[in-house]
Amino acid sequence: MNKKTLALLLAAGVLLAAWFIAAPWLTVYQISNAVQSRDAQALSEHVDFASVRQSLKDQIKATALDKMAREAGGTLNPLAALIAPLAGAVVDGAVDAYVTPAGLARLMAGTGPRKGEPGAPDEPRAPRDGDASARRPLAGADMGYAGMHRFIVTAHGRSGDTRFVLTRRGLGWQLSEIILPIT
Repeated sequence: MNKKTLALLLAAGVLLAAWFIAAPWLTVYQISNAVQSRDAQALSEHVDFASVRQSLKDQIKATALDKMAREAGGTLNPLAALIAPLAGAVVDGAVDAYVTPAGLARLMAGTGPRKGEPGAPDEPRAPRDGDASARRPLAGADMGYAGMHRFIVTAHGRSGDTRFVLTRRGLGWQLSEIILPIT
């Protein structure tokens, strides 16, 4: 193998490694752009909405059951056991309504649903000066690898840190889980 071929192989290897390392940051940038421009099609290319919805439903239901058990002294009373499936249906509906491009935009900007809007609509509204929704989505977030196939973006908001988990899907990355600051 001559020096020119070796140099080309080395350069290709360096470029491949750089792309491999930078790919999740590029995906976060693309998600941020899609959210900011309210481009649902572009956002859906980078978000596994079914997985995100399921992760949120699981978290909220577990938190609600834990809270009911704590309030009942450690075990669920019969009434709470009867209410739990109904609460689960309410949680499912609320999460399904909220996990939309507009809902993700507010969450990534560090805000939650607006008051009185359980499934906040996708229509754009004019941001006011100082309005958190006017900020670039995920502005000021901390980002880093949590293994070869997981990348975590931590957004700091009013009620705590929200973590957005990206998972490697083939050669690309997709948002697959959102971990809310609920206790």
